[in-house]
Amino acid sequence: MARREVTQFFDDFDNSPLEDNEVNVVEFSVNGIDYVMELSEKNLQKFQSAVDPYIAVARRATRSSSNRKSSSNSSSNRNKRIREWALENNLDVSKRGRIASDIIEKFNQAHS
Repeated sequence: MARREVTQFFDDFDNSPLEDNEVNVVEFSVNGIDYVMELSEKNLQKFQSAVDPYIAVARRATRSSSNRKSSSNSSSNRNKRIREWALENNLDVSKRGRIASDIIEKFNQAHS
């Protein structure tokens, strides 16, 4: 018996279902805390409209090398390895966005 697992994306703001090509990943920081969310085009525009007035008067912050996160590059490399492994094992994984927790668990089990 064949089994196929399907990853479904949802808009983090209104919980509406999204197709793979409709996912807009938004990363932002407030008070030193980094956030990420997936939004539809409609909610991306709403978010952008809400923050535009603040961005217009803000200055861009530069991070010193000591404050930079080294995990972002290693996280993206790890996600790339997980996606490659999932495809090699006939698991349904999207090309971008969040990787389903069950796929990450299977990857971790296979590599522990």
